[in-house]
Amino acid sequence: MRLKKHLTYSAEAQWDHKTGGVVQLEEFTQYFDTPKEHGGNQTAPCPDQLFMASLAGCIINTFNYYRVMLKVETIDLKVDVSSNIELTNSDGYRVKGISIDMQVWSDEDNELMNQKCAERARDFCHITKSIEEAIPIDVSIEVHVKR
Repeated sequence: MRLKKHLTYSAEAQWDHKTGGVVQLEEFTQYFDTPKEHGGNQTAPCPDQLFMASLAGCIINTFNYYRVMLKVETIDLKVDVSSNIELTNSDGYRVKGISIDMQVWSDEDNELMNQKCAERARDFCHITKSIEEAIPIDVSIEVHVKR
């Protein structure tokens, strides 16, 4: 698989005239809303949740890229992402940290290669790498071997 040197993605958001909106992402449509605790209707994920989803998706897609390239058999993969968001006195809410927990299930023959794919996902997910200087990111990896 040949990688493109440059990528461009775009999103166009439109307010729903309530407490959220809709984003057009090329051929995909994604709704968003404000949580009830902040006066919203909570009819869709909030942007913070979508941000965590994008990090989880980037980790999974990067893992899968290396899994396919290295011809590794993987039984399953789960990525949990959470954020630590604090209300500051002067700047409003700020993301102070992100935790990413990768759980990989493998057979014995593929255990080391699945570990390598998980490490490469941690090291090469372009979104986490792009924000890590601004937001501390803690990544844990656990490979479970099914015997």
